[in-house]
Amino acid sequence: MWRNNEYKLSLREDSIHEYEKIMLTSGDCGYLLPMVFMGVNDQEIAFYQCGGFCPLSEFRLEKTEDVIYVLEKVLLILSRVPDYLITPSRLTVTEDTVFYNETSGEIKLAYVPLPDEDVNMRKHLVAFVTLLGREISDGLEAYLEEAAALVGNASFEIRDIVNQLGLLRRKLYSATVQ
Repeated sequence: MWRNNEYKLSLREDSIHEYEKIMLTSGDCGYLLPMVFMGVNDQEIAFYQCGGFCPLSEFRLEKTEDVIYVLEKVLLILSRVPDYLITPSRLTVTEDTVFYNETSGEIKLAYVPLPDEDVNMRKHLVAFVTLLGREISDGLEAYLEEAAALVGNASFEIRDIVNQLGLLRRKLYSATVQ
């Protein structure tokens, strides 16, 4: 995990498919932190090349609009990683695996495979929104509840949710300007 500006993780040797390793080490997928793998006995150690990025756990999100921004960017990433042979439902999405570059505002994910491919991605993302919203105190928490409901709605595809979150951000902006 994250320590001394370095992110590394011990993995079971078979937890990441070979074709995923090729994509993750090449750096071609700009949405995920590039990785380097080292085999040690029956385990692999994955080193992530963070270069200017820190996990969200190093920041304090205090505004609803910031949480919705992060969620929107994470969903955009999840919608695009299949183009790079990465299955979105295998990605762990937590404060420790979502990385933020404070200078550019860019978001990237550290590829940490979920232990069970049958995990419900929507429930996982709703839990992520709830976790990010725990310190929000701007009086606009109802927007986070609406965002969580959008994510949890099985009738929406990821891109539909991103579009709906864009509308929600506009509504939030209008509420804060008045």
